[in-house]
Amino acid sequence: MPISKKQLIRLVRLVASLKENRYPNCSSFASELRKADISENINVACTPKTIARDIQILKDDFGAPIKFNASRNGYYLTKRNWNFSCPQLFEETAVLSAVLGARVAEHIFPEPLRHDVRSAVDYLLTNNNPDALNQIQVDSLVVIPSNRIKVDANVFMPLFRAWENHEICHIEYLDSRGKTTSRDFEPHAMVFYDGAWYTKGFCYVRNQMRTLTVARMKSVASTGRKFVPDQKIIRTVTEDDVFDYEAVENVVVHCDAYLTKLLPVRPLHPTQKIKHLPNGESEVSVEKLPRQRLITWTLHQCGRATVIEPADARKDILGFAKTITDKHEK
Repeated sequence: MPISKKQLIRLVRLVASLKENRYPNCSSFASELRKADISENINVACTPKTIARDIQILKDDFGAPIKFNASRNGYYLTKRNWNFSCPQLFEETAVLSAVLGARVAEHIFPEPLRHDVRSAVDYLLTNNNPDALNQIQVDSLVVIPSNRIKVDANVFMPLFRAWENHEICHIEYLDSRGKTTSRDFEPHAMVFYDGAWYTKGFCYVRNQMRTLTVARMKSVASTGRKFVPDQKIIRTVTEDDVFDYEAVENVVVHCDAYLTKLLPVRPLHPTQKIKHLPNGESEVSVEKLPRQRLITWTLHQCGRATVIEPADARKDILGFAKTITDKHEK
């Protein structure tokens, strides 16, 4: 049957949600499309009944192996290798976005994923050549990820596949004390944070949720055993909770005039509130953030930032500062 452009956009997004194991249902996906209308300015909003019809079209016309999971309250694909053979719908902006995304990915993923991403975009460009895209534009997009830590592909790829296939993996891990431990681990999330790769999931040795650094892994092997992704663990993967650091609340930091000018581009925290003072200085307040982030950020400012609250964080900073000065005076 003929498919309109609006419907095809919905189907593509719905298939992507199924492929990503997000377990969409008619109501949740309709809500997602309404948000997309606002944030992306696209005309795809519809009712849950329309989504139900879209799911039936995917089943009937495209042979999609879709079933409903009552415990997850959403749909999923029973065969992960099913592909959505639909008419191409790549506008100029979509192709450009794919190319720009690939350029960023080249600096984040190790081989062979880097090559796979690049090859996928090259294939897309064989049938789509937007006027806005040329070699000068691509080459002039420079991505310099700070403090990027290189990872061994022989370690990263088995871990990535374990995450992708929801398999428990066996890891030989060098901990922060220099001791090598063996552990079975459920990689519920893969995280690229501050130039390094991590995985967050359930550790059978610690019998609790843990965040492991990929660069500390000596080897990773699949056990062949499956696990069910835990949304509670996945939802903890935020900028503040990647490492489960202790949080401090009602933070107030005094900043000099020079640092005040930098705060919009080098913030203490995305939710910061800046109170400008008459002398060009400021007080920055944050309701909640990791203690370690507050301490390291303050020390990094080389005296231009002074923690006012909380008092115990001030003591921590004084302790670290004394250690630094004592070692440098020797």
